[in-house]
Amino acid sequence: MDQEVLVRSDIEIRGRILDALNRTGIPVTLCEWHYVPQLGEWQLIVATPWYDSRGPRVTYDRIIKALQQTGVYEDVPLRRVFLKSPSDPIVKQLEIEVKNKTEGVIHIIDHGGQYSVLFAPFTGSGGAVPAKHISNQDELRRFLLERIRLAPIQVDEALSDLLTRGSTSISSVRLTRREVKNLGLG
Repeated sequence: MDQEVLVRSDIEIRGRILDALNRTGIPVTLCEWHYVPQLGEWQLIVATPWYDSRGPRVTYDRIIKALQQTGVYEDVPLRRVFLKSPSDPIVKQLEIEVKNKTEGVIHIIDHGGQYSVLFAPFTGSGGAVPAKHISNQDELRRFLLERIRLAPIQVDEALSDLLTRGSTSISSVRLTRREVKNLGLG
């Protein structure tokens, strides 16, 4: 399956799940994609107080029914959706990260078919900005779409600029400190 569609569909899936849970009255304290490097995949973490008060089995059952009632169930890869308690350590960590998003600019420089990718935050402690080195344009496209999770239109425009000018910048990119570190950009 086309990787651009997967990325776009992940963003849409999150929104559709949130809408389905909202419309059926299921409380949600967090719904956020979480990258698991060991598996090389994104998992959608959904935290709800029902996990503690009603138990995981009943909560999963109610969420599946909510997704079925709203017509979302058939389109959602449930193996990537994980229910958690609001007090779960992963949920707590994600809550902190969501609150601590750092906004900045992604700069990409073409060095004859090899690329340097830098994330320059608008605020921070200062100092050298580490670069991620990528060996070809296909790998660069995958990195921007799958790992940084930029919109396909942003990536297409950036790669077009890169071809004509040899460098490009993508503004208003929001990453957590952990994402910056995991991506090799900090």
